Amino acid sequence: MNRPRRNEDYSEDSPPHSRLFIVCEKRFTEDDFRKAFSKFGTIEDIRMPRDHRTGEMRGVAYLKFSKTTEAAAAIEDMHKKTIIPHTRPLKVMVATNRSEIHTDDNTDDKFRRLFITIPYVQTEDDIFKAFSPYGHVESVVVQRDRNTGEPKGFAYVTFSKFLEAATAFEKCDRKFRAIFAMPKGSYNRRSETAFETKINDLAKPPIQSNSLVAVMNATPKGYTRVDFMCCPQLSHRQVESLFDIVPGLVDCRYYVDMIRNFGKGSASYSNPVSAAHAVDKLNEFEYPPGMKIFVKPDKSEFDHFMQSYTNVSNVTRNLKKAIQSANTSSPDLAQLAEAIAEASKLIKLATTGVTDDHTLQSNDLNYCSVKLPPQQPLADIDSVVAKRCFLVCKPQPPPLTVLRDIFCRFGDLINVYTLPNKTVGYARYASEKAANDAMSTLHGAEVCGVRIKVLEAEDEAPAKKRRWTKGEQDD
Repeated sequence: MNRPRRNEDYSEDSPPHSRLFIVCEKRFTEDDFRKAFSKFGTIEDIRMPRDHRTGEMRGVAYLKFSKTTEAAAAIEDMHKKTIIPHTRPLKVMVATNRSEIHTDDNTDDKFRRLFITIPYVQTEDDIFKAFSPYGHVESVVVQRDRNTGEPKGFAYVTFSKFLEAATAFEKCDRKFRAIFAMPKGSYNRRSETAFETKINDLAKPPIQSNSLVAVMNATPKGYTRVDFMCCPQLSHRQVESLFDIVPGLVDCRYYVDMIRNFGKGSASYSNPVSAAHAVDKLNEFEYPPGMKIFVKPDKSEFDHFMQSYTNVSNVTRNLKKAIQSANTSSPDLAQLAEAIAEASKLIKLATTGVTDDHTLQSNDLNYCSVKLPPQQPLADIDSVVAKRCFLVCKPQPPPLTVLRDIFCRFGDLINVYTLPNKTVGYARYASEKAANDAMSTLHGAEVCGVRIKVLEAEDEAPAKKRRWTKGEQDD
């Protein structure tokens, strides 16, 4: 029996291209489709639309498989095939979602071409060898900069068949982050996303601007370096490319805090105008889309160091005196070491714009949008739960180490956790006051770019007591 359609609005299918659109005879039933198509994999859904006026079948159906390879195998075997006792051959093609039907040409590039990210040193031959086990690779195109010829860090791999591309999509190394590529020529037809609009506005200066102040429309504020915090999955090259959009980048340092699970670093610019522009444009910018990057000025040791070493002759004079003292009968080794260190820092500053004495601390940037109290120790794990907080984190929960750091600051936290593959979780407190303080402070806050809701949870159900058997009671 045909299942009723629960909702008229459907989002993009996951995994991609796993839903089929089939043109068939009106006499087809759901059982007919299950008998013919179940051999290719798990059928998650079958929908057979009816005519709203007559109630008759329209002669079309949608089949949703659990994997892209299953759908691709079904197309390869069942397209233009006749199922007895029916006489009309089936037309089996890909439907990208439940409302849009695409071409019946299943050899289209959009089903055979993958977009992948690659290391900058990887060549076409390396990619060909990596993807050949999944099928016949027709072409490998590494995208390169038009001016320098350097690789951009991504490539396109085209297979001869949809099933081969689907197999590579599912089985290739995760480092490639393979996705099905958009059809060639569709980039000019589709509307620009909000993320692309922001990137283009950031990279495109106003016309006929001759000075940095006019181009970037930023007021210098006395600092030339900015600190940032971002998604830990970003590579150093991706972060550097983002900050390099602002003219004047001298150096970009990037670290990943493995304990707190977020990226952090600093970007140094050749002038304060560029640094101010980076803060204005990049703070809370979504990169990658859905995850915010936080940028703030750094006016600490670096700028003091720049001011104290504006006169090169002073450093040279100190180093010369230290060397002369070292040649005497009683050399001042401490003075020599200090002078060499100062000269090294000056050389480093002159060549790269940064020094080695600056290490970004984990608390340099606050990953929470609200002001938090100091950290407090956790309560005993066996403490009685006085109150629980219910957490809602969309589109995905922040790292558990971050949640623990935030919720423990109100004291008496027993533990905090999120449910597997869900966007919700719980924080358990040993005192009602701590739980209430957490709810009043954190509800609606942004944590690592994720907006969270913190609500009062229902009381936990008491644990069921185990029923002892007669034999256990006798023991």
